[in-house]
Amino acid sequence: MADGKKDSVAKGTEATTINGMSINWDDAKMESVYANIATATANREEFFLLFGTHQSWRGTETERKAIDVELSKRIVMSPFAAKRLSVILQHSMKAYEDQFGEVKL
Repeated sequence: MADGKKDSVAKGTEATTINGMSINWDDAKMESVYANIATATANREEFFLLFGTHQSWRGTETERKAIDVELSKRIVMSPFAAKRLSVILQHSMKAYEDQFGEVKL
């Protein structure tokens, strides 16, 4: 840099401060995938989040007796990380519904 100062956050990252702690989000190796279906399972030590896609263009799910889902990603998390994700998703869904309306299942 021309003035000799270094950025506190490297290129490709974004900083967030939560409860006085700075978190640097590095997206340099991030991969984006699409999923229109997800499920979760757990054992004592870990939570498993499974993401995939299904195509129901041949008919609705209620007309079919089986749906084929192509799983593409599995995320393994500690129970503590899974709980934090759950809280974040609840807050994010509330903000989304406040702006765009209720998402009905």
